[in-house]
Amino acid sequence: MPPNVIPATAPLTEFSADRAMPDLKAISQAPHPIGSAAHTAVREYLMAQLKAMGLQPEIQTTTVVQPGDGGFCVGRVNNVLVRISGKASTGAIVLDGHYDAADTGPGASDCGSCVVTGLETLRAIRAGTPLHNDLIFVFADGEEVGMLGARAFVTEHPWAKDVKLAINFEASGSRGAAVMYITSRNNQRLISEFVKAVPYPRMTSFSPAFWGLLPGAQIGCDLEEYTARGIGGFGFYYGGDTPAYHTLRDNVTEIDRRSIQHNGSYSLSLLKHFGNLDLKTLTTTQNAVYFNILPNVVVHYPEAQVLPLAMVTSILFVAVIWFGFRARRLTLKGISLGAIAFLLSAIGVTILAILGWWLMRSLNPSLQVFLIGNYQANLYHLSFVVLTVATMMAIYTWLYRRFQMDNLAMGALFIWLLSTIASSVWLPGASYLFAIPLLCNLLVWSWIFLTRNQSWIGILLLSVAIVPGIVLLLPVQIYFGSWMARFEGLMNAPLSTLQMFFTVLLCGLLIPQFGLFASFSPVTSRSPRWIVPGSTLLIGIILLSIATFNSGFSAAHPRPNTMSYLLDANRGQASWVSSDRHLDPWKAQIMGANARQQQVEFGLSPVSTGFSAPAPLMNLPALEVQRLEPPTSSKSTLRLRLKSPRQASIAYIDLTTQGTIARAEIDRKPLDLTSLNPKQRQALKFIFFGLPPAGIELNLELTNSQSVQMKLEDYTWGLPAIAGSAIAPRPADLMPAPGHPDYTIVRKQVTILN
Repeated sequence: MPPNVIPATAPLTEFSADRAMPDLKAISQAPHPIGSAAHTAVREYLMAQLKAMGLQPEIQTTTVVQPGDGGFCVGRVNNVLVRISGKASTGAIVLDGHYDAADTGPGASDCGSCVVTGLETLRAIRAGTPLHNDLIFVFADGEEVGMLGARAFVTEHPWAKDVKLAINFEASGSRGAAVMYITSRNNQRLISEFVKAVPYPRMTSFSPAFWGLLPGAQIGCDLEEYTARGIGGFGFYYGGDTPAYHTLRDNVTEIDRRSIQHNGSYSLSLLKHFGNLDLKTLTTTQNAVYFNILPNVVVHYPEAQVLPLAMVTSILFVAVIWFGFRARRLTLKGISLGAIAFLLSAIGVTILAILGWWLMRSLNPSLQVFLIGNYQANLYHLSFVVLTVATMMAIYTWLYRRFQMDNLAMGALFIWLLSTIASSVWLPGASYLFAIPLLCNLLVWSWIFLTRNQSWIGILLLSVAIVPGIVLLLPVQIYFGSWMARFEGLMNAPLSTLQMFFTVLLCGLLIPQFGLFASFSPVTSRSPRWIVPGSTLLIGIILLSIATFNSGFSAAHPRPNTMSYLLDANRGQASWVSSDRHLDPWKAQIMGANARQQQVEFGLSPVSTGFSAPAPLMNLPALEVQRLEPPTSSKSTLRLRLKSPRQASIAYIDLTTQGTIARAEIDRKPLDLTSLNPKQRQALKFIFFGLPPAGIELNLELTNSQSVQMKLEDYTWGLPAIAGSAIAPRPADLMPAPGHPDYTIVRKQVTILN
């Protein structure tokens, strides 16, 4: 839970989410993606508020290029920047939050909350004692389309060279505690100072360790642009209610202002603390391991202590096995079979949970829409936890008839030990998840074997020893689950139940308790050992049924859908297109009886199975291509101007040539083609966001090319007003899918002779 809100009547030197709400209401009235009129209005509001504080903000306007998979993301950004000089500065601290929003939601959380966190923090800093170090507030543009604004600041603005620490805020829901989910490398000193500074820390080093497992993966926030250039930093986000992410539900009504208060508790305390430190001394040579053991209590230690802790745990495990042999309660064969049994059970039950969720999604149309998470995610999560525990309990109820309980328990702990050693070597930031719960359990088992205790006291102590495992693993499971829900929505794969791996791990510590349930034998039952796992299974099925029954849509929980108008200027044909798997009544009314399910494709969306239907033909001009300079020799320079007569803000260009593209510039910004092989240099794809009214210039240096074929698309928001066929607005129980607004798209193909 985030902290309580400080009221607007509090001293100006404190951060108050209540004081920040008027700003949030002003900037979150409508979707304001980069290049839109609403986006310009938000920027003007920011400038007015900063000037009203007596500051001198500036706008950094530039074109920036971001390399991506299969092409380039390019945009014209307008960062809003303001700097407060320190008394005796040792460097600058950046507070970064982006002011552009997704084009499918008002962006109250993502990232209006970040903007108002910056504004209210600025007011509190101005009302307090001046700090030693400089502060730079970056209200970044273009984050939603590839962190373009942050990249522009760190690569082009002269202030960037002074930055020693960056603090970035994000959100992917409408509520929840703000978690420090990512930080820079060599962070031991940063973490130590962080814990001293903040009043309500929520943090885990599992998060950066997890992201480090994914080569080339991007966490998708501005902080990446700073840390990639050796700048220390902290990244925060809150992610409760993920179905609100990038939708119309990301509004001021849905947002929990306590989450904003939590953001402010971080920003103000960190700026005050690091604002008076020598920023040149923050860098160390190693990372820290850190995690909460209580909501506001953090344990942290250097990674250098990870391997010694693993060695101590290993030695204690060997000692416990020796004690068990002496007490004649363990055998080598029994432990080996117990380890194999737990490993196979853990893998099998996790796969079963994934397959079960895949089956649920396949059978329930309400789970087949494009949404980040689902409205019943918490209940689905709880039901799968209960079902996972019931399945593990049933497996071990069967195993108890064939193996001795102590051997089964030690076999599971051996898998825990292997996990501890492996994570200590390859994933030290996550090693505490395995080492500390295992250590606590081994201490109890050593007492049980040394005293040869076989009473209920041993079970009671083992139940207490599992508490650290629950305290450490449960928050990580929730965090991991929220990110898997995000990936599930983006990749359309059943990833949410991967988090059941953590539940299965905890079941490995519950094997003695499972044995106690298996020995429960009421006189009236023929199969007493199955009563507890059977009852648990029934509870899980009931919870799953309730979640499924309530998984439909309503005005409070709208169904996401997609719809666009696509005009092919070359063929003189128009069509309605939707990437949805099902045809709802609103789409059916627009598309008519000729709607057909087929593969749909346009530049900003991947190829997918959706619906298409003929649409009325409109006279909409396509993107214009104007040659600025004639070609010269075999190695020619082709200068083109691309302009949208209908003032579209987004342009997609896909060009191919028989020769080689030796060099390319977009809006006078060079593209890095060095990583492309000769075959890849025969094509170029890019998307331009924030297309200026005057258009952009594309310069190509070509070798042995006779012609260039160009596929052009430009995008405006909203469906066109078609004479004689008015389109009804969406009913209250429908909304545009996240990241899939209603577009009017004009496509054209041209050939430029060289």
